[in-house]
Amino acid sequence: MKKRVVSASVLAIAVLTAAAGCGGKEGGEQGQQVKPEVNKDPITLQLAVQGTGAVVDPEFQAIVNEHLKKKYPHITINYNPESQGTTIDALLAAGTPPDIIITFNGNLASYRDKELVYDMTPQFQTNGVDLGRFEATYINDVKNASDKGELYGLPVNVNYHAMYYNKDIFDKFGVAYPTNGMNWDQLLDTARKLTRKEGGTQYRGLDPGSTIIWMSQPLSIAVIDPKTDKAIINTDKWRRVFELAKSIYDIPGNGYIAESPKDQFMKSKTLAILLDLNILNQLASAEKEGLNWDVAQYPSYPEQPNTYGNASVYVAVGTKPSKYKDDVAKVIDLMSSEEVQLALSQKGRLSPLRSEKVKDALGSENPALKNKDLPSIFKSKPVPYPVASIYRSKAESAAVTIFRQYLNGGMDVNTALKQTEEAVNKLVEAEKGKQ
Repeated sequence: MKKRVVSASVLAIAVLTAAAGCGGKEGGEQGQQVKPEVNKDPITLQLAVQGTGAVVDPEFQAIVNEHLKKKYPHITINYNPESQGTTIDALLAAGTPPDIIITFNGNLASYRDKELVYDMTPQFQTNGVDLGRFEATYINDVKNASDKGELYGLPVNVNYHAMYYNKDIFDKFGVAYPTNGMNWDQLLDTARKLTRKEGGTQYRGLDPGSTIIWMSQPLSIAVIDPKTDKAIINTDKWRRVFELAKSIYDIPGNGYIAESPKDQFMKSKTLAILLDLNILNQLASAEKEGLNWDVAQYPSYPEQPNTYGNASVYVAVGTKPSKYKDDVAKVIDLMSSEEVQLALSQKGRLSPLRSEKVKDALGSENPALKNKDLPSIFKSKPVPYPVASIYRSKAESAAVTIFRQYLNGGMDVNTALKQTEEAVNKLVEAEKGKQ
């Protein structure tokens, strides 16, 4: 009994000591949450974006600003849109480099070459940033931009691939809705049943989105080798992708038309299945105009189940020229915190965090997303983002151009792959000749 009393006394003293310590640090009020930083000179951080206008929109800004005001009231963010005069290159040319950039991870290597970014790992450690809160894949995707494993920033949002479908078209033709876990052959069979002409209207069963590029990514294949800058597309795996994509567009009535796939799905409502990225908020708006839709898991290759392509990770990075590196690190930590990510998830934005609470909250504050099968999005995982050649984008454009020639009957698949190989090597040679 005596031993218990002593233990209780020690516990009581420890609790009081801890409370007094917290109270002294925060002005003597015990039991309260951490208060905002005080006695800081006001600063304004310049934030620029590249390729992320839909991410860093007014909704994102409002949520970040709300939490920033509570925790760091001395910091203001000035958001520079990606427009003439405020692009990253324009700001650099004007001698006014931004303090923070939000972009997708594919751009980071080019910033490294411009000496615009630096390893923020020490600052994140100083500020107690827990990298374990992120899905490891996304942190690795950011580190891939460095040949030394440096961390230039933190993920604040991620892309995903999903299957969106028009329930009314399925109902019209008596076809069962897509199920999670479908492979490409099963989806192709469903698309054939949905591609019909009815009452003078041509309905398309399926559009795979970014044609051969998204379809190739789950197989972890590239058009160009990042080490040699030589084309590596003349392979059996690429042959399979070309032939699969052609089989989709070769369904009678399911070929290319002038209207974009998104408009076919959301406006004219003549497309039954659309494979695309994060378009939940666009779909919520389209539902107000009569679109009856739902979402299912992205289709898989049999040997790569539950896998979709590259998940472009949107990253907030601090810039090397910034005079406010410590404040920048705090802001980036805040943007990727569970509190901010929870608020963004509730609006329908996919978070890079591992938190089940954040995942479960996806779209919960958007009535249009209330009864959708959003958990299907998490049934697939992305492949690691590739270390890419600086000529990746141009090489992929060349591949798409020749694929369309192949699709139109201009050549057989072997010729198409050979011509793509030759075209990519020539364009790289030409680009290097300009340097």
